[in-house]
Amino acid sequence: MNEKEGNLRVAESILAEFAWNGRTFREGQCVALLDGKIVAVADNPDSAISALRAIDPDPKRGMVIEVTHPVVDVIR
Repeated sequence: MNEKEGNLRVAESILAEFAWNGRTFREGQCVALLDGKIVAVADNPDSAISALRAIDPDPKRGMVIEVTHPVVDVIR
Protein backbone atom coordinates (compact mmCIF):
# COMPACT_ATOMS: atom_id res chain seq x y z
CA MET A 1 0.00 0.00 0.00
CA ASN A 2 1.44 3.37 -0.97
CA GLU A 3 1.24 6.57 1.10
CA LYS A 4 -1.85 7.93 -0.67
CA GLU A 5 -3.76 4.67 -0.23
CA GLY A 6 -2.83 4.55 3.46
CA ASN A 7 -3.96 8.13 4.01
CA LEU A 8 -7.22 7.52 2.15
CA ARG A 9 -7.97 4.39 4.19
CA VAL A 10 -7.59 6.32 7.45
CA ALA A 11 -9.51 9.34 6.09
CA GLU A 12 -12.45 7.21 4.96
CA SER A 13 -12.71 5.58 8.37
CA ILE A 14 -12.54 8.91 10.20
CA LEU A 15 -15.21 10.44 7.96
CA ALA A 16 -17.51 7.42 8.21
CA GLU A 17 -17.15 6.66 11.92
CA PHE A 18 -15.60 9.81 13.45
CA ALA A 19 -12.99 7.42 14.85
CA TRP A 20 -9.77 5.63 13.98
CA ASN A 21 -7.77 3.10 15.94
CA GLY A 22 -9.53 3.83 19.25
CA ARG A 23 -9.33 7.61 18.84
CA THR A 24 -12.49 9.68 18.34
CA PHE A 25 -12.95 13.00 16.59
CA ARG A 26 -15.58 15.72 16.72
CA GLU A 27 -17.19 17.49 13.82
CA GLY A 28 -15.15 20.44 12.57
CA GLN A 29 -11.74 19.12 13.59
CA CYS A 30 -9.04 18.99 10.93
CA VAL A 31 -6.85 15.89 10.87
CA ALA A 32 -3.43 15.81 9.21
CA LEU A 33 -2.35 12.43 7.82
CA LEU A 34 1.09 11.30 6.70
CA ASP A 35 2.12 7.77 5.75
CA GLY A 36 -1.27 6.43 6.89
CA LYS A 37 -0.85 7.90 10.37
CA ILE A 38 -2.47 10.81 12.19
CA VAL A 39 0.23 13.42 12.77
CA ALA A 40 -1.90 16.35 13.98
CA VAL A 41 -5.42 17.34 14.96
CA ALA A 42 -6.40 21.02 14.92
CA ASP A 43 -9.47 23.23 15.05
CA ASN A 44 -8.79 24.79 11.63
CA PRO A 45 -7.19 23.70 8.34
CA ASP A 46 -4.34 26.23 8.49
CA SER A 47 -3.10 24.89 11.82
CA ALA A 48 -3.34 21.29 10.61
CA ILE A 49 -1.42 22.11 7.43
CA SER A 50 1.24 23.99 9.40
CA ALA A 51 1.69 21.01 11.72
CA LEU A 52 1.91 18.63 8.75
CA ARG A 53 4.46 20.81 6.94
CA ALA A 54 6.56 21.10 10.12
CA ILE A 55 6.95 17.31 9.98
CA ASP A 56 7.33 17.02 6.20
CA PRO A 57 7.70 20.16 4.06
CA ASP A 58 7.00 18.33 0.76
CA PRO A 59 3.60 19.61 -0.47
CA LYS A 60 3.10 16.39 -2.45
CA ARG A 61 2.98 14.30 0.73
CA GLY A 62 0.27 13.97 3.34
CA MET A 63 -3.29 15.24 3.46
CA VAL A 64 -5.61 17.20 5.72
CA ILE A 65 -9.29 16.34 6.11
CA GLU A 66 -12.07 18.14 7.92
CA VAL A 67 -14.25 15.85 10.02
CA THR A 68 -17.82 16.40 8.84
CA HIS A 69 -21.02 14.50 8.32
CA PRO A 70 -21.65 13.62 4.67
CA VAL A 71 -23.76 16.06 2.69
CA VAL A 72 -26.19 14.61 0.19
CA ASP A 73 -26.99 16.69 -2.88
CA VAL A 74 -30.36 16.10 -4.49
CA ILE A 75 -30.68 16.92 -8.17
CA ARG A 76 -34.16 17.20 -9.59
